[in-house]
Order: sequence, then structure tokens, then C-alpha cells
Amino acid sequence: MIPKWYICFMYIPKDFELKDRELILTFLEQHPFGSLAVNGSDGIPALVHIPFTCEFEASGNYLEFHVAKENPIISAISEVNQGKMIVLGAHGYISSSVYTHVNVPTYNYEAVHVSGRIVRLTPQELKKHLSCLVDSFEANRENKVQMTQWPTDLIAAYMQEIVGFRIEIQQVEAAFKLSQNRNEVDFTRIIDDLNTRTSSDQQLAEAMKQSKCPIK
Repeated sequence: MIPKWYICFMYIPKDFELKDRELILTFLEQHPFGSLAVNGSDGIPALVHIPFTCEFEASGNYLEFHVAKENPIISAISEVNQGKMIVLGAHGYISSSVYTHVNVPTYNYEAVHVSGRIVRLTPQELKKHLSCLVDSFEANRENKVQMTQWPTDLIAAYMQEIVGFRIEIQQVEAAFKLSQNRNEVDFTRIIDDLNTRTSSDQQLAEAMKQSKCPIK
């Protein structure tokens, strides 16, 4: 069943549409960097590229982020209180030279768009967000740093320069174009070819392995 907050607006061919709520939330946790777009009063979207934390609770699912206090996108948020976070995962070029038949090249990718209401974080919520953000990125480091290690006046000074927000996950579009429409032989050959290339191509190969089984 499609979650009630799942409403598509971007064009997604049926073969590449992801509807599984848990997989989408897991994807967001694994890819905590996105591009926020907010419609400005001039009709041109204001954009900012930002890391975010995920807050998945019984009361609702949210992405929390912060921007520089001088960033003009804050004015756009204040005007409309709505926005869209665009999050990309693995992506890369697929050469048709590996196919068992003549065809054109293509491009594979993972993309999730989150749209919803945006509200400002309180100072206490902002501080918690910052701590969670640091902890999430430091998790796999040997010598981790934590906000508790920093002087309180240093943290207070930096917090004066930023504004925190939460975007409620109300509408989601998820397109995972991972060669699901290819036959099993071509699907395997694409993965083998990607694994001989760059590290980002190898990440795409791994994403393809984890995707739905190809057609037979």
C-alpha cells in the first residue's frame, strides 16, 4: 500500500517508481545531504545545498537542517513555509556496449524528493540538531569529536550565525532507475562493467544489486 504521504509530481516510469516507505526512509538516513528548493516571491526557486538529520517519530517524519543567517532563502521560507528537499544517491553512465543487443546508452540514478511544510527550530531544537548532525558524521571515525567537547561560548557564537528548520515529510517522489527493465544477462553485464570503473560507479553497481530483481 502507498503511504498516505506519498504523492508523485515528478515523472517516474512505472519500472523505476519506489513506493516502499521503509526503503525510502532508510535511503534518506544513508544519504544525509540534499538541495532544498523554495519558491521565491519573484517566481524563481531559492536553492541551498545542505546536510540534514532525519527525525522519524510516531507523530511524523521530518528532516532537520540549518542555513546561514544571511542566506536569502530564509526570507523565501518565511513567505511560503513550504519547500522541497532533493536527495540524490548513486548515479552513473551506462554504456550500451555491454548489452547483448543494439541499443542506446542511458544513465542510472537514485533520487528522492521530499516536499512539505517548513517550520523554524527553537534554540534548544537547533542545538540538539547540531549535536545529532555531528554525531552522525563522526560515527565511523576513530577519534570522534562531540559538541560537548567545545566551549559553550563557541557554540553560542556559532548558533547566532545560523537558523534551524524542520521540513515535514508530507509528499515524496522516489525514482530508482537501476536497469530494472533490462533482461538478466544485460543486468549482470552492466554491474560487471561498473565494477571495473570508478568508486562512484562501483557504488551504483552495489545499488543495482540491492534493487528489485531484473526481468527474465
